[in-house]
Amino acid sequence: MKLRLYPVVVTVLGALVVALLLSRLEIRVWTESNPPQTPAPEPTVSERPLAPSPSPTLSPSPSAVIPTPAITPSPLPTTTPAGNVGDGNLRVSNQSEHPVRVALLAQPTGADQTSYAQPVHWDFAPGEGKTKGLILSLPTSKLQLQEGDVLVAFAQDGSRRYWGPYVVGKTPVPTWNAETKEWLLILQP
Repeated sequence: MKLRLYPVVVTVLGALVVALLLSRLEIRVWTESNPPQTPAPEPTVSERPLAPSPSPTLSPSPSAVIPTPAITPSPLPTTTPAGNVGDGNLRVSNQSEHPVRVALLAQPTGADQTSYAQPVHWDFAPGEGKTKGLILSLPTSKLQLQEGDVLVAFAQDGSRRYWGPYVVGKTPVPTWNAETKEWLLILQP
């Protein structure tokens, strides 16, 4: 009995290995894209319609209207043209559903104008600061954005979503609010 069982097991395992190898094999067959067409025979007089029939027309079917809640946009801050902007705080509003990292590369200041300052970043949860935004600060000093600073934001959940790069005072985002003397960066989905 044992002697007959071994060949069966070996045969089944061999068939499984062959099936596995064949499943990994990809075969492509190309055919001619334009096959030769034979001309259609002309209809005889008895087959032709006597009066032209009206051609059917497609009318658009009514689609279901899905009501959406009205979204009242928050008033945007007044922006001033480039040149009238100043140094100010940065307020960030993450209105997306992604966890986001905002990175800042500040312009060089002082005598050394050849290199940028050390980049800094802040992390935001999804929807954090959604309504009013959050004012950002540095651990040891107050954050003051100036014209030419570079901002970029990217999602940290693997969705490959990013915002920017934005050059402060040169691109439309972030916007300058002259009343509060703040830069506003709104990250929308």
